[in-house]
Amino acid sequence: MSDNEGTTKKSGYRLEYASSARSKCKGPKPCAGSPIAKGELRVGSVVDFRGNTSYAWRHWGCTTTKIISNMKSQFESVDELDGFDDLRDEDKERLRKAWDEGKVADEDKAPGEEAEEDEEKPKKRAPAKAKKDAGGEDGEKPKKKRAPAKAKKVEDEGDEDAEDKPKKAPARK
Repeated sequence: MSDNEGTTKKSGYRLEYASSARSKCKGPKPCAGSPIAKGELRVGSVVDFRGNTSYAWRHWGCTTTKIISNMKSQFESVDELDGFDDLRDEDKERLRKAWDEGKVADEDKAPGEEAEEDEEKPKKRAPAKAKKDAGGEDGEKPKKKRAPAKAKKVEDEGDEDAEDKPKKAPARK
């Protein structure tokens, strides 16, 4: 979709109902990559890829607090968002409520989705275990090292490899 196709307001965001089930959600991990069903409310963020302007879509429930705060910084009210006028009344109320609270209501989120706070802050890794001395002070044997992978032998190498290979019995007549 280009900049000029079917839009009257120019902005970085668009609200609409999915026209087909081909678009994939670009939201947080539990939902990322899942298809957005036809007729479902979705939010699009403008993306410029190699000179072509398009939208990165996500379910309404996958909209993060960061996206809503970015929308608030660009617009005075939710009514100014592109596509807002085309939505059903109950969806307009959901959007107004989320705009006032600064987050999507819990009942609108996809089931099994983690809290947004977990998404924004990367989880800390567990501390690395201390390596034991090679001598094995705890009475454990050190792990054996694996032998390097065997190289494939070429058949034309000569007699020195003939000793290593098992000899096959000649074919019977």
